[in-house]
Amino acid sequence: MSTGKPSFGKKVLAAVNERIEPTAAEQSEPAGEETVWVSFTTAVTRDTYMKLKQAEHWVPGFLMKELTETALVNELKNYPDAEKPLPAAALEKLLKSSKKLR
Repeated sequence: MSTGKPSFGKKVLAAVNERIEPTAAEQSEPAGEETVWVSFTTAVTRDTYMKLKQAEHWVPGFLMKELTETALVNELKNYPDAEKPLPAAALEKLLKSSKKLR
């Protein structure tokens, strides 16, 4: 049994993205503007993971992507500094090092 991190190829991610319907936020955006989704990795407790899987199975139309976005946006409201732009040097470093922001 491997203890390494699972990896998902581009084909798997593309297939998942193809089946995801636009959220209400995406549908209400001005014409010509598109939400750009960026995948990232995090961890949750085993109990939370099981609840997510149960919801995916039992709740029609449940999409973890939208749940994650909504939860993070709501939680970030508690951190006013999250709205402050990065200093120029930090922003430049992030843009150079993150393929997700290109």
